[in-house]
Amino acid sequence: MKRAPLEIILISGMSGAGKSAALDTLEDAGYFAIDNLPGILFPALLANLEDHFRLGHIRKIALAMDAREKSFPRNFDHYFRILKRRGIRSRIFFFDARDDILLRRFSETRRRHPLAPSGRVAFGIRKERELLHPIRGIADDIIDTSYMNAHQLRDKVLDMLRGHRPKKELSVTVSSFGYRYGIPLEADIVLDVRFLPNPHFVPRLRPLSGKTAPVAQFIFRRRETKRFLKTLAPLLHLLLREYLREGKVYLNISFGCTGGRHRSVAIAARVASDLKKKGYPVKILHRDLNRED
Repeated sequence: MKRAPLEIILISGMSGAGKSAALDTLEDAGYFAIDNLPGILFPALLANLEDHFRLGHIRKIALAMDAREKSFPRNFDHYFRILKRRGIRSRIFFFDARDDILLRRFSETRRRHPLAPSGRVAFGIRKERELLHPIRGIADDIIDTSYMNAHQLRDKVLDMLRGHRPKKELSVTVSSFGYRYGIPLEADIVLDVRFLPNPHFVPRLRPLSGKTAPVAQFIFRRRETKRFLKTLAPLLHLLLREYLREGKVYLNISFGCTGGRHRSVAIAARVASDLKKKGYPVKILHRDLNRED
């Protein structure tokens, strides 16, 4: 029986965004986990891993590498080329969160930021974001943990492992959000639907959500909604076809309104339903639906 190929998941991202919890989850899922690996050891580690793999000892590896190791951002391209040259299957998970959320987490835990051990946490966050920006740009998966608890983070990591697909299949997540809470960091495509009439200003509809029939009817019977969806359908068809051709595996389409409760929820649900009918594997997420004002 042919063995599964050697697989490496590289975990990177912002300090305080949940990398350690993700590494623990991967270890529980059967990955050999290494935290804060010094970059200078990366080539030697790969050589040794391949020797162990030939003996059948180690097949799945999870590495956490980030700005704590000063040479990592600078030498990342070199490490990435080694993986490609050796033909090792790899994925990059980048964990992120809003700056204000990271500040709050450091304040609650009273930890020092690794890039500002004796200075302001905000300075360390800003510096780290600049250093890691190129890595974020090529990551296979960007996980925004701003509004996740520990259980949701664990489920998200496990979903990504289960959802790993060949390049020929595109997995789509359609989400809704409220602009007042910030744009989702993991979004590939963001569409603003605040131009649609707002049910919030209709007293009988205000306490309802975009998942209910009265709100949906209010939104979808409007001429501007019909024109928007008619224009959007061929655009998404074109984009998804081209993303698939380029080998993209995951795509996150996010619709935003003011509070993430009415318009964006209804539109996201309709688009997700339409994409499912076209045969795409679709998940739907309403990030701010149950958020208290």
